[in-house]
Amino acid sequence: MNATKSDLERPTILVTGAQGLIGKAAARDLRGAGFRVLATDRLASADCQALDFTNSAATDALADSGIEAIVHCGAISGPADARNNPQLIAAVNVGGTMNLLELGRKAGIRRIIYCSSTSVYGDLAGDGPVVEDVLLRPKSLYGASKAAGELLVAGYGQQFGFSSIALRISTVYGPDRRHFCAVRTLVDAAVQGRRGILEHGLHDFRQYVHVDDVAAAIVLALEADRPKRSTYTITGGERRDLGSMAGLISRLVPGFEYLIGGSPDPGEDRHPTFSIAAAASDLGFAPRISMEQGIAALIAHVRAHGPISEQA
Repeated sequence: MNATKSDLERPTILVTGAQGLIGKAAARDLRGAGFRVLATDRLASADCQALDFTNSAATDALADSGIEAIVHCGAISGPADARNNPQLIAAVNVGGTMNLLELGRKAGIRRIIYCSSTSVYGDLAGDGPVVEDVLLRPKSLYGASKAAGELLVAGYGQQFGFSSIALRISTVYGPDRRHFCAVRTLVDAAVQGRRGILEHGLHDFRQYVHVDDVAAAIVLALEADRPKRSTYTITGGERRDLGSMAGLISRLVPGFEYLIGGSPDPGEDRHPTFSIAAAASDLGFAPRISMEQGIAALIAHVRAHGPISEQA
C-alpha cells in the first residue's frame, strides 16, 4: 500500500482495539505518519469510537466510512485470557476477524494488517533462528484462534483482491499493558520496594518486544509497496531468560530482590530464537528499543504513575 498521496488525501485507516496496548500505540504512530485514523474499541472515549466487532451489523455500518485499510489489533490478547471460555475466544478472534474482513470486502479496502502472535508456532525444538515457513502447531486455544485468523485474512485477501499481512508478534511489554506481564510484575515490585515473586519461569526464555517497536512495524507493513510475504515475525531481537531480566531490573533498581520458581511456566510456549530477517528485508523493520532501554523506561513510568494496581 504505497503512500504517495498528499497529507489531505492520506488514506483513512480503521484501527481496532485502539485503547489496548498495541492498538493505542499503532493509532498514535499512524497519525504521526500522516494517516487519518478511525480508532475503535469496545468502549468509546474522547478519541475512540465504540465498536463491537463481534456484531456484524455494527461492523457493516462502517462500510461507507471511507476506510482504505484495516489494522486489526483488537482481540482476546493472550493464552491466559479467557482460557476456560473457548467460545468467547472463537467469537472474538475468529468470528470478529471474519466480520472485519467482510467489512473490508464491502468497503473495498486495499490492505489489512492483522496482529497475530508467535503463539501460532506452539512449542518448537532446536536452536533457531526460526523462519515463518515452519509448520504451525499451536498448543493453546488462543494460538489456534490466531492461526485461524491468519488463514481467513490470507484467503479473503486472495479471493477478494486486497493485500493482507499478518504480523506474528512476540510477547509485548510497555507502560500501558494491563494484562499479566512478568516483566511488569517485577518492575512494579521493584519500584514499590517489595520482593518480586513469580511462581514459575526462572529459566524460561522469552523474546519480548517493546510496544513502540510493534507500532513501528505496523506502520511499515501498512506502507510497504509490494511485500513478498503475507506473514512476518516481529520480536525485539533479544532472547533472554526471566532470571536475566530480573537481574537487569535489580541492577537498575539497587536492592531489588526476587524469588522466581525454577519450574517451567505451563502457559508458555518453548521457542528458539525467531528470525526477523524477512521483516527487516521486506518492511525495513529493525527493533529500536533494547530490553535494557525498555525496562529503564518502564521503571521511570511506574515511578511517575504508580504500579498498575494504583492507576485509575
